[in-house]
Amino acid sequence: ISEFMGMGFKAVAALLALSVASNVGPPGALGVPLNPWAGKSGRHTEGLGKEGRVAAAASRPKGGGGIRVRGAGHCEVAWFEQEVDHFGWEPVNGSTTWEHRYFLCEPKDTKKPANGAPRPIFFYCGNEANVELYVNNTGLMWENAGDMGALMVFAEHRYYGESWPFGTEAASSKRDHLRFLTHEQALADYAHLINYLKERLSLKDSPVVAFGGSYGGMLAAWFRQKYPHIVVGAIAASAPVLAFGAWDDSSYWAAVSRDFSPAGGCSASCQDTIRSAWTPLFSRGSTPAGRAELTQVFNMCSPLSTATDVDHLAQMIAMALDTIAMGNFPYPSSYISDPGAPLPAWPVREVCSRMDAASVSDELSLLAALRDGSAVFYNASKSLRCLEIPKDQSYAGIWDYQFCTQALPQESYFGRTGDKDMFYPFKKSKGDVDKHCLHKYGVVPSRGWIEESYGGIDGLMLSSNIVLSNGGMDPWSSGGVNMTLSDSVISLWIPEGAHHLDLFFSRDEDPASVKEVRKQEVEAIRRWVGQAPDAGA
Repeated sequence: ISEFMGMGFKAVAALLALSVASNVGPPGALGVPLNPWAGKSGRHTEGLGKEGRVAAAASRPKGGGGIRVRGAGHCEVAWFEQEVDHFGWEPVNGSTTWEHRYFLCEPKDTKKPANGAPRPIFFYCGNEANVELYVNNTGLMWENAGDMGALMVFAEHRYYGESWPFGTEAASSKRDHLRFLTHEQALADYAHLINYLKERLSLKDSPVVAFGGSYGGMLAAWFRQKYPHIVVGAIAASAPVLAFGAWDDSSYWAAVSRDFSPAGGCSASCQDTIRSAWTPLFSRGSTPAGRAELTQVFNMCSPLSTATDVDHLAQMIAMALDTIAMGNFPYPSSYISDPGAPLPAWPVREVCSRMDAASVSDELSLLAALRDGSAVFYNASKSLRCLEIPKDQSYAGIWDYQFCTQALPQESYFGRTGDKDMFYPFKKSKGDVDKHCLHKYGVVPSRGWIEESYGGIDGLMLSSNIVLSNGGMDPWSSGGVNMTLSDSVISLWIPEGAHHLDLFFSRDEDPASVKEVRKQEVEAIRRWVGQAPDAGA
């Protein structure tokens, strides 16, 4: 999914920054200061046999004992020895294990659990990014763990961040090593880690609540379905668990377009203006002279030499508008952009203000407006000198492998109609996708596997204790569960909510709807962990 590495996003501390002692080394690649002992070279570990290992506290350098979330609490980073293949027994390259990174965190003020209940564990199901992104931004956990006396665990997803099963990104990304990149392996990692921590920390009776947003939300819901004896409930925010099988993927781009309408606080003309701009783009893309003009208008780093180059430019603009819709938060945020270059509050409205300045009868004016609108994302830093088309046309990074195997959703492959949305007709056939996946990875998608594994709506109705939240500003709501299925599998709707807004830290700018949804989520969590007001009666 596009947070989902779709635009090569960097994990950033949008709302809170992590800080450490002054003798700790420089910030990591994602802007989060890491402990000097976080690297694997020379790190000592405690031997715990097949049950796993964590970094030994006694071996940590002074001043590197953890990281502090300002005003919120303290985190320790640790490494746990996981199985490369939880479902097989043969060594891979002579080894059966790898080191899995996670963060163990406590709020600043932790109370004793209510009603004499055991201490709960809040567990974040890491998704397709560096887990530091979620440590920094999952305010729903930070703001409520203290009141419930909860310990927080943020687990990194294998093959992302620093959790590489074969030691490095390059080695782990080899075609024959990627076969261990599945959501089932990740869930098994999480189950194994939880069981270890509960024994290690004498928390055997502690109820565990899974949290996650986007793909992490899918994992949280599936975790509850697949391992109900390990997690008592799941908060699954913006989780497109129904974006499989017969689902109409063009509904995604229709949902993107909705943000650019009066429903999203925009003018009535914005959608039509954007839709009108594609015609002069593609007409100029069909001739050498027109492509030269487009190269100049869009300030390209390299000339647009072919019609395919122009197709790629159009896709790049579409993906920018998609990303802005996902990040359509009511306050400035760099969650979905580069560090130091936040998107403005309600960034979709900013795009539309630039589109509304165009003269619809002037093709060059339309093209310039399309350029300026997409620059809300691409040039959020206001320092971009020229525009360069990404080499990765999947816009997915290593997530593309998860699309090519288990058909986990990636919007760059979704169809567009040009009438139900504000874009242009675009369709990748099953054959086109299979050809791409075979060429790149030697596989084709198993398109029915997720439905067979979890049963879609029917499977969820047989489960319990799952909250599925979605927002009216989030395109991924098109593949989410937007109706309550039972007394304990409930849907919560945030009309003004973009991508998993409810998981973030509380802000003064938050709409009333997200405040109410967070309240209901906390009430559900309290019930699950035995801390509801009437639980001790």
